[in-house]
Amino acid sequence: VEAKLHPCAFLNFYLTLTFKANIIHQYKLGTFSTQLCEQFGIARSTLFYWLKQETADSAETVPRKQYLLQKEFERLQTENAIFHSCGCSPSSPLDVRIDAILTHQGKFSIHTLCRVLQVNRSTYYYHALHAPVQTQLQIEDNQLKPLIQEVFEKSCQRFGARRIRAKLMQRGYAISERRVHRLMKELGLSVKRNHPRINSANDRQYRYYPNKLKRHFLTDAPNKVWVSDITYAKVGLEFFYLCVIIDLYSRKVIGYGISEYIDADLVIQTFQTTFDRRDQPWGLLFHSDQGTQYTSAAFRQLLKQCGVQQSFSAPGTPYDNAVAESFFASIKKEDFRQNYYKTVEEFRIAVDNYIQFYNDYRPHQRLGFLTPNQAEKEFYDSTEGQ
Repeated sequence: VEAKLHPCAFLNFYLTLTFKANIIHQYKLGTFSTQLCEQFGIARSTLFYWLKQETADSAETVPRKQYLLQKEFERLQTENAIFHSCGCSPSSPLDVRIDAILTHQGKFSIHTLCRVLQVNRSTYYYHALHAPVQTQLQIEDNQLKPLIQEVFEKSCQRFGARRIRAKLMQRGYAISERRVHRLMKELGLSVKRNHPRINSANDRQYRYYPNKLKRHFLTDAPNKVWVSDITYAKVGLEFFYLCVIIDLYSRKVIGYGISEYIDADLVIQTFQTTFDRRDQPWGLLFHSDQGTQYTSAAFRQLLKQCGVQQSFSAPGTPYDNAVAESFFASIKKEDFRQNYYKTVEEFRIAVDNYIQFYNDYRPHQRLGFLTPNQAEKEFYDSTEGQ
């Protein structure tokens, strides 16, 4: 039979608590214990017992809350680590979540993994007991997938299977391009594609200028042949122009300039800065198209003073300057068409970051999948002391 508390008993209980609380409150305000005992007719031992009990209760309240908060914080930390490590969520397909639990069961408890990813433990154990044994190929694939993901993200989603393979080969992993492509497909990784742009023809009448390079794009040392070109990008509501200079030996972008005007000053300043930074090499061949910036009297006079020979592409023949055209195709596909720049400062930072990425990290097929900086370093290391 269920016992019920009589209303009078409840009232007496409430009055007792109020009575005790009133006495303790007056004691804390400074009333002497002897005065309280005489006034309310209680023993001093009773008063001090109540004070001790109230102090113990208040002392236990704060640690209890702190303990609960700490446990909640640890729980959230664990859940966040699981989401970050597994790469899936409760909304992911069931087989993906089960695979994640199987992969990370040594790092986190199965109970926690099942709770966070919302998988019944009975379902997990059923799949775990009936799952086929992984082949050596599947084990290696699972090891390679995080590495492929890392290289792809580090390249800002610019690298395809060929360049990712080159990066993995440098780390000592023997892997085919076809296998990288398959694993990228399984990971859902793909390089962003862009629609082709239609360029208008330039009807300007050209004079004859000699092509001394003649598409000989291989040299045996740095600072023998430089190539240059100009392109543009939209910044805010305006267009800004980018001039680059590339060393043919290493395909390294050794200098660049940005201006809101496409004039001879842009080319002059870019060349002068680059020429000084590269210790003013003598006997240099400088190749470009026949734009008015490169054929201007001021620029040609500067090259003559520096002892630089000048070479020009034939009119309407971009293949004569294929190295510079190739770099512009890369920066447009991998950066310009993926981003919007509000200010010229944002544009300058983006160009600087991309050129550093291009020189330091992006493997080049013509260089045997070395980066431009690696190619130059190997040359100078091999010729040191000669």
